[in-house]
Amino acid sequence: MATKTFSSRADAEQLAFAEALARQEYGMSFGQYCGTVLLGAIRQEGKMPDLPAKKAGARKRQALAVIKGFSKRPHNAEIGKMNDEEIRELIASRYE
Repeated sequence: MATKTFSSRADAEQLAFAEALARQEYGMSFGQYCGTVLLGAIRQEGKMPDLPAKKAGARKRQALAVIKGFSKRPHNAEIGKMNDEEIRELIASRYE
């Protein structure tokens, strides 16, 4: 098997944290983790692992769908014209 050395510059604190996790969970350095566990997973899955930004984007789209769903529910446009006291009375009347 041919091998190749690779490297990258990283934030020292982030690297120290990743190093500690790799040692705790796998008993190896972060570099060894990247060269074996991570590369093996990429090859097995045939894709790069999802980044938090991708997951956050999905959560944002889901939240947006919920918010848009509010506009489809029955509502009273007159509520937008009420002052604070009228809104308080409306809310209080629902709990009497």
